[in-house]
Formats: sequence, structure tokens, C-alpha cells
Amino acid sequence: MALGPAAPRVGAPVNRVDGEAKVTGAARYTADTEVPGSVYAVLVGAGIARAEIIAESMAESSARARAAPGVLHVLTPMNCPPLKPPPTDFTKTWPVERRPPLSDMSVHHVGQHVAVVIADSFENATYAASEFALEYQQAPADGDTAVRSDSYRPDHWVEIVDEKLQDQRGGGIPEPLVPVQVSGRYRTAATAPYPMELCATIAQWDGDRLTVHDSTRWISGERRLLAHCLGLPESSVRVISPLVGGAFGSKVFLWAHVLLCALAAREVQRPVKLVLTRKQMFDSTGYRPRTEQEVTLLADAEGLICSTTHHTVTETSVVGDFCEPAGLSSRLLYHSPRLAVSHRVDRKNVATPSFMRAPGESSGLFALEVAMDELAGELGIDPLELRIRNHIDIDQTNGRPWSDKHLLDCYLSAADRFGWAHRPPDARSLRRNHVQVGWGMATATFPARRASAGCRVSTGADGCVRFASATHEIGTGVRTVMTQLAADILGLPLSAVVFDSGDSSYPETPRSGASQTTATVGAAVIEAATQWRRRLTEVAPSATLTAESLAALSPGQLAALTFSVTTSPAIDERASIRSFGAHFCEVEVDEQIGRAAVTRWTAAFACGPVLNPKLARSQLMGGITFGVGMALLEQMQRGGEYYLPTHADRPDFDIDLIEKPVDDVPGPTLRGIGEIGIAGVPAAVANAIYHATGKRLRTLPITVEDLMLPVGPRR
Repeated sequence: MALGPAAPRVGAPVNRVDGEAKVTGAARYTADTEVPGSVYAVLVGAGIARAEIIAESMAESSARARAAPGVLHVLTPMNCPPLKPPPTDFTKTWPVERRPPLSDMSVHHVGQHVAVVIADSFENATYAASEFALEYQQAPADGDTAVRSDSYRPDHWVEIVDEKLQDQRGGGIPEPLVPVQVSGRYRTAATAPYPMELCATIAQWDGDRLTVHDSTRWISGERRLLAHCLGLPESSVRVISPLVGGAFGSKVFLWAHVLLCALAAREVQRPVKLVLTRKQMFDSTGYRPRTEQEVTLLADAEGLICSTTHHTVTETSVVGDFCEPAGLSSRLLYHSPRLAVSHRVDRKNVATPSFMRAPGESSGLFALEVAMDELAGELGIDPLELRIRNHIDIDQTNGRPWSDKHLLDCYLSAADRFGWAHRPPDARSLRRNHVQVGWGMATATFPARRASAGCRVSTGADGCVRFASATHEIGTGVRTVMTQLAADILGLPLSAVVFDSGDSSYPETPRSGASQTTATVGAAVIEAATQWRRRLTEVAPSATLTAESLAALSPGQLAALTFSVTTSPAIDERASIRSFGAHFCEVEVDEQIGRAAVTRWTAAFACGPVLNPKLARSQLMGGITFGVGMALLEQMQRGGEYYLPTHADRPDFDIDLIEKPVDDVPGPTLRGIGEIGIAGVPAAVANAIYHATGKRLRTLPITVEDLMLPVGPRR
């Protein structure tokens, strides 16, 4: 078998295969999909946090809506067909609500779906929905801040650590001779994913078969949930999601509007299209919950940490379970002979929160990394030096050595590129153009996950080799890197390889979340491409690796090159693997007007093999920008504005990717890169603001009022 034209090697900065379609507007998302004969659904939301809807007002409102022009049907709790509750493995493990939508007249949070209007146009459905004027029997609660007594510890999925660990430097656990302690309470606000592309669903029935076009990042899970709740076999449900668009966590799980759209389509026997409004995105598709964290660090006079405690209180709804796992990184990031990490969740009358970009690490590293900065100040040690002294080569949660860690390399690379050695140690030491300047740093880390995945290969008579998995293009370039992987192993040019995704009829993959897609689906693509090469050698040993040569193969030979594979998770019991990085940033603070601007950002990351450095740097810059927004702008406030970083808030970036290959084939060491970019960013910003102003601010976001306060007690 002879090699064809050289394929772009893995690691090349290849442009996105769907880039032209996206920049020209040719790309089609769910909301752009046109299904002939579609009608439109609009949701009605509750205007109160905790109440019972008065039945007479629901009946009267529904009657007014039905009488409006173009209305085909109105779904309310009074006429909604019963739905099965989701399986317990979904409600216990994921933020999927236990209560099916429209199942009763109880209201549990503002914006809860209480009716669906279906009409012949979006405008008519919107007008009819405005005819609802519901009355409530209000329960005693203080809106969305009402704290209920049934708080809990989420032992079922957040590991609770309260243990003593053997000192890894030898000699047991030493008693601190000159203890230095810092202790603080750190707060993060509730923040919203706020993707540019709204959630949208189109449901269509063909007899008892349901096809759903949806902006989802978990095609296989959504199919299972739809089938279960609607009483259908999974084989009767097809979910299509070719391009998801932005999500940041908001489109990972089955939200109530998808079920309601499917019900509406079955009721009116027409395809139904439902697009959430921007306001409904805040109430209906998850958010990062607020946290209150207490962190205490105890160190000896040399700066070696002797004890770490990190206790988190967060919130969830009364109909769903989710915990922001803020303390998990504290168990493993720095050497600490004593560890105590815990989480408690309070139930409130709020919408169900969810995973949002780097859940736990974003909020938890803010607390830990600001505390580390405070400890460095108390000890009189440079913040970077303190982290280096407490670097550890084992995973403290299980005692295994780290594999492919390279955090020290990240520290040294980023610090050198930033010029950290020239940082004056005292706060308020730097000034430029009549404003204060500060430098701050923080560590980044995020888990390296991989799950089971399938991939199908088909070889066409035109010589094109197509790979397909039921995964999702969420804007990160999944199709591009999978095409690169396949083309590289096959020895074909990119133009002869296609990677298809976004359809539940393809082999199953897990959700696109937790930065696992590249590692998970990539392993399946590698296995499929490797098998394809072996099969081609067997069925056509003299074939040349060109599209023309492949097109000349017989139907039987092409059939042998059409097959599916399934890979299992790679679990190596000998070592732990995780991604690490280091952030260094510069801020300018104008205390006269309370304005903070992030002007310069240098970071280095060790995330395993880099398949496409152009896409990787783009993802990391996006994550850092997301973290700047969390630090300075973003918070959900009832009736208030929601501020996001724009291009004007973008710092000058210098991103280094640390690669030190550990094997010849990238499959076993592939890691995701989508979320580590934000991890540690809010802390780096807060630490830089302290260096600029001398104000130790422990609450996010850092506001104009915070920056205009005189230098004084920490808050």
C-alpha cells in the first residue's frame, strides 16, 4: 500500500472545516431549521417564586389565550397529558428536575413554565401568551432568597474529604513550629451562561416516532430522557443537533421546554418550533449558583502548608439537585498534610442551577488562590515562590503520582514571558498614566476525563472516507480536530475525509461537557482510523492512498471498509492525570471612577498533546475572557442588567502550550482544553487588583463601589 499526498499532521494550525459556512452565514443552527408546516410555541412563566396558582385564573387566562387570533392549542397543568418523571439516575446525578413540567399548579421559582401557547405564527403565539394574568395563593417566602430548612450534603456525587494525609516529604506529619494562618470568607455571585445562540427546539411526530431538532450537547442522553418521559422506546426517538452554538453549560441537559415542545407537537399533530427568549434563558436553562466559601490555610515559617480547610455553602432548587463542587481542587493542588473539604447545599425557591464552564474550579479556585496570595503576603514570600514550594508530585486524593503534570514548567514559562521577576512586592508600588497598576497570578487546573464512545466509518464510491459519532459541534472545533486526527492516521488529505456529528442515529457518545469530548471521541476516531488502515492493507494491499484509488475499489472492498467501533474509558490505576496551568495578569485601576481594566495576560498550560494550536489558543483566550467577566462584571440580579466582557475588555494575550509527549500515539493522553482557561482567572484578577490598590476584595464580581472604597479592612 503506497502513501498518497501528505495529510496535515496533527498539531497543525488548520482552519475550521466549518469556518467558511459560519462566517458567511451559511451555517444552520436549530433556530434556523425550517420544517415544512411548522407552527410556533411560546412559554408562559410564573411571576412569583413560591405559590399555588389559583385554578380560576388559570382557566380564565387559558380561555383568553385560546380565543386569540391563530391559536391552535393551549397547554396548562389543567389539560397537560401526564409525563413520567425522569429516571432517578438522571435526577440524582445531573441537574435534571424531578418534577415533570405542568404536572400541578405549584410554583417553585420565578419563570417556571406554567403554560404553552401554540399558534400559526410566533407573533400570534406571543400575543396569546400575553393574555395570561395569573393569580396566586402565595406561600410564605422571600422571593428567590428564601432559604428552606432542607439543606443537605451532596455525598452522592461530590466526595466529602475530611481526613489526615501522610506527609509526603517524609517523617510523618510535622507539627508546625511557627504557624502562620490566613482565614477568609469568599463569595461568588450567581452567573448565567448567556450564549449568543438561544435554546431552540423543533418537534415533529410521524405516527409514534418523534424527531427533535434541538440545541443540545447530549444527544444520547436527551433521546433516552425523551423516550422515558413520553413512554416511547428509544428507537422511536431521533435527536438532531448539527451545530449547537454557544452553551457554556446551558445546553447539556434536557430542560423542560424540550418536553413541552414534543407534547405540543403531539397535541396539534403539526411540527412545533419553540425558541426561548433571552429572559427565559436565565430562568430555564441553568446557571452557576452563588457560593459562600470559608478557606483557612496554616503554614510554617518556611511557607510549607500544614493544613487546608475549604468549606462551601451553595444553593439548588427544590425540584432538582446540583452542587457547585467548589472545594475539590483544594484536595490536590498543593501539598497539605491535613485536609478538610466539605460542601453543603441549601434548597431555595430558585431555578435549578447547573454545570457552567469549569464548575467548581471557577468559583473554588477564586477562594483558594486569593487565600494563597494572602498567605504569601503574611509570610513575606513571593506568590509564585509560595506555590512552587508547595508543589506536589502525587495526587493527594489517592496517593498516585501525577502523570504528565508539568505545572512547574507552566509557572516558569509564563512568569518569564510576563516579566514577573520585576514585580515589586509592595501593594500600590506601580503607577501609569495617573492610575494604579497591579500584577497578579494564580494556578489553573481541571480534570482530564474520558468516557466510552462509538464511531462509524463509511467509505464511499467517490473515495471519500466519512467518520460519524453522535457528538456535538459546540463551536470549539470538534469537527476540525476529528478530521485532522482521521486524515493524519489514514494518510489522506483533509479534503478526502469528513467527520459527521449531531445525530442520535450515529454511534453513541457522552455529553459534550467536562472538557472530555476531544479525549473521548478522539480515542474512537483514532481506533476507527487505525482499523481502517489495517483493513485496507488486507483487502487492497496494492491500493494507493488517494481518493481516486479508493474510488476504484470494488463494492466488496468498500463494504469491508465500512464498520463501527466502540472504545472504553482509559483508566490507568498507576497514575493520575489532570491538566494544569498558570495565569499572570496586569490590571489598571482608576480609583477616581472605580474602573478596573485587565490590560495584559500571560498564561501557560499543560493539557497534553495539542491537536490544533490555533483552536486551542482560541479556546483558552475565550475561557480567560469568560473569567474576566466573572471577576469584574457578571452577576444575576432580578430585574437588573447582566453585563458581559466585550472586545473592549480583551487584554493582550500571550498563551504558551507546554507539550512533552509521553508516547507515540496521542490517543491515551488526549485531554480537553475548553474549561481550564477560566480556572483561576478571577483570582488572578483579584490578586492583581490587591497589588494595584492594597484592597483585598473577597466577593465577586468586584464592583465600581469596591474600587472606590478607601484602603482599609478586607472585605
